Amino acid sequence: MEKSIKTAIVYHYAAHYRLGIFQELMQTTDIEYTLISDKGSDNNIKTIDPKYSQLTIKEGGVRWLFVKNRTFIKNKFLYQKGLLSIFRNNDFDGAIFLGNIYYLSTWVCVLYLKLKGKKIYFWTHGVTSNEKGLKWRLRKLFYSLSDKVLLYGENAKEVMVQNGFNENKLIAIYNSLDYDAQVQNRANITQTLISETRKELFTNSELPILFFVGRLTHYKKLDMILDAVKSLNDRGTKINVLFIGDGEAKEALKNLAVKFNLKNYINIFGAVYDEGELCRLVSAADLCVSPGEVGLTAITSLGYGTPVLTHDDFNHQMPEYEAIIPKFNGDLFKRDSVEDLITKIEDWFSSTKDLSREEIRKNCYQVIDEKYNPKYQAELINNCIRTS
Repeated sequence: MEKSIKTAIVYHYAAHYRLGIFQELMQTTDIEYTLISDKGSDNNIKTIDPKYSQLTIKEGGVRWLFVKNRTFIKNKFLYQKGLLSIFRNNDFDGAIFLGNIYYLSTWVCVLYLKLKGKKIYFWTHGVTSNEKGLKWRLRKLFYSLSDKVLLYGENAKEVMVQNGFNENKLIAIYNSLDYDAQVQNRANITQTLISETRKELFTNSELPILFFVGRLTHYKKLDMILDAVKSLNDRGTKINVLFIGDGEAKEALKNLAVKFNLKNYINIFGAVYDEGELCRLVSAADLCVSPGEVGLTAITSLGYGTPVLTHDDFNHQMPEYEAIIPKFNGDLFKRDSVEDLITKIEDWFSSTKDLSREEIRKNCYQVIDEKYNPKYQAELINNCIRTS
């Protein structure tokens, strides 16, 4: 029997939404993965409970070693205390690191492992737009230290190839959430549940529902949604808006809703982490609108059968925008243009009026079932490790 390939996965912290892919990787029989990270995070992102380190792999547990994160200079730089000691005391064949040039312990451990002839991989957004200057040269040097670079999308791969990177070293592995929970909860979607949920959320439940799910931050430009809905309301097209999340922009959105006389059409539901509840809310809505970067909001929405509308400037997007197929499971509008956002909202409802909600739902599921799930992602990562 061949010896397993021992591979470390080094993260700053283990975000809760990563549990699916980590559990999937742990099930691999010929590669022994070990997660290394801090137990918690220094922000409000929910992390995986350390109890998973005490469970067996069959029970859904994760091989997990812990380090302590130390940040400095306005939290920009990170050093993971204890990481080098772990590599000194464990004979890993290779390691997957987050491709962040500001993680100083990554530089140290990468150089140490390379001196020992170990394989190095970076799991990263990569380069999504043409860059210049010192930071670019540093990133280019950093990525050149790896055997393979695991990217979230094809656009980053194309840009990096255009900037001189070896195409054979670049592997698009996409992204994923808790796909098993998504599929399980999809089975609970019924017209009765949707109708009851819509009535619970809004007085005028027959109106179309736009929604956003994620952190409510000013960076996401969520005020554009209310600007668009006010204009549509003024034109006689009434629309409801559901915000699923919490964050710094919450009060500003409330105030704007009052200012625009939209209070009866806006529901700021709060943060939801339970997949069953997310499914209930997302499947009851008609269109997800993400005016800023879309990120995993797209995967959540499509995974529960609701199309996504976001902006079209790929230099200012997250890789998950690639999951959106215009006119099929969503659309793209001109970045920062409220008028074009309004047009695309109207176009979507007009162009899909003859489609059943179930047809739209299946269109949304398709790309998630094909690419954006832990099984497919793990398969790509495993093949990369096996062939390096």
